[in-house]
Amino acid sequence: MDTNLFTGLSLIIFAGICSGTFAIPFKLNQGWKWENNWFIWSFIALIVTPWIVAWLTIPDMGSLYAKESYSTAIVAFFGLIWGIGSILFGKGIDYLGISLSLPIMQGLINTVGTLTPILLRNPAELITPSGIQIMTGIVILLIGIILFAIAGKRKEQVQNKTQQETISKSRFGKGLIICLLAGVFGPMINFAFVYGKPLQDRAVEMGAEPVYAGNIIWSIALTAGFLINAAECIRLFFRNNSWNNYTLNPSRSIVWAAIAGIIWYLSIMLYGMGGNQMGSSGASIGWAVMQSVAIIAGNIAGICAGEWRGATRHARSPMIAGLFFLIAGIIILSVVI
Repeated sequence: MDTNLFTGLSLIIFAGICSGTFAIPFKLNQGWKWENNWFIWSFIALIVTPWIVAWLTIPDMGSLYAKESYSTAIVAFFGLIWGIGSILFGKGIDYLGISLSLPIMQGLINTVGTLTPILLRNPAELITPSGIQIMTGIVILLIGIILFAIAGKRKEQVQNKTQQETISKSRFGKGLIICLLAGVFGPMINFAFVYGKPLQDRAVEMGAEPVYAGNIIWSIALTAGFLINAAECIRLFFRNNSWNNYTLNPSRSIVWAAIAGIIWYLSIMLYGMGGNQMGSSGASIGWAVMQSVAIIAGNIAGICAGEWRGATRHARSPMIAGLFFLIAGIIILSVVI
């Protein structure tokens, strides 16, 4: 593996760690509802940080967007669809619970986001030795995700044995549709990265460093996603009368929610940097590696936070097995590049 590929893969692994742990600061905001945290997170992660970073790393952004107006519109479109997916992701968890919803959504996000760039670039790649290896890696990653789901379900059954929740058929059906849509819409941020290549190329022509060229995409795509996220938060503010929660330790709570936003933006920025370093494989293999590392990091963070305290061996065994499958899948995909 040459230096650029190693650097790119390292950046993407760090991106996955940030993606899997960004929500930890939310746990410190007592008294805030989801929409209180998410609105501050959205403003910092999707508006403030992307534009500051783009302004610092991309010269003459205004004329660049004007010269590449079509590509800018495409990137904004995919960002808007991703914004819908990010809301559906949260709704899917609400309807079906973590253990049932995550394998569906993460599995689709990982698979769609990994395979689609290859299919758009050259479908014949999938029947080459490297393509078969990529497919093998993806299958192993999906097995790991399913094992994590089984572990989560068993843990919840133990914790809720005195008050077991059941999901009605109608609620399950609606939740399943939401999860499927979230899994399809979630990778659209990766599509913005793929279809935003003309923007990146023009940014490099105008003097931007190639490794930072992805920042010209995130400022537009994430701003479009913010519109959807902010609208949902505002709707919930009125429905739940949760505006008043901002009076509870406002300074400290806003800081924690903002830190979560910065950490999440680091994940997408590092993914763009790593993807550019990896070349043509960045948008496919890089995406799979980042999502898988995010799952690993999120579960390790949950263990450290005591979420698995009291879980039985029956629950821990598939979690540990899932960890090994995810690591194996990442190694297989890493060997391809």
